[in-house]
Amino acid sequence: MNFFYCSISSIDTLSFFCHNREKGEKRGFKMESSFKILLVDDQQIVLDGLKKQLNWSRFNGLICGCISDGAEAINFLQTCRPDVIISDIKMPHMDGLELSRRAKEENPALQIVIFSGYSDFSFAQEAIRYGVTEYILKPVNPDDFHKVIQKAEKEIDRRKKKESQEIKEKNFL
Repeated sequence: MNFFYCSISSIDTLSFFCHNREKGEKRGFKMESSFKILLVDDQQIVLDGLKKQLNWSRFNGLICGCISDGAEAINFLQTCRPDVIISDIKMPHMDGLELSRRAKEENPALQIVIFSGYSDFSFAQEAIRYGVTEYILKPVNPDDFHKVIQKAEKEIDRRKKKESQEIKEKNFL
């Protein structure tokens, strides 16, 4: 199975990856990391902003994909197997809430961060029902966003350590 990954600390590599993903080319490189992030937004300018404006090198992870709608993201989940999805709420074909619902059905441990320009409380309520980890309003404050990613990273590390310990205990018995 081919995996497409790009280094969080290398925006040039990330741009190359996203460009080639759209062409359907099956090239890339694999890196081991603490966690994988899938970015989902229908506006390329927002994806570019997330990639360039935020200090991704602060995290022990990588961006495994940049997707333009929820339906494509669902199809990509099996390839990327992200630990975190960062998604817009309003997109064509499938919105971020439906993406969250379906992604959580496949992987209940998945951390999902919704960012939205809509402050409508009903969106936030629905996001909570689907197990969304965080709901952030646009424009996204970089410092607040970094705190959200750090929180997700800590939860993922905690979960992975617990799973590893359970496997060791099972193998010991």
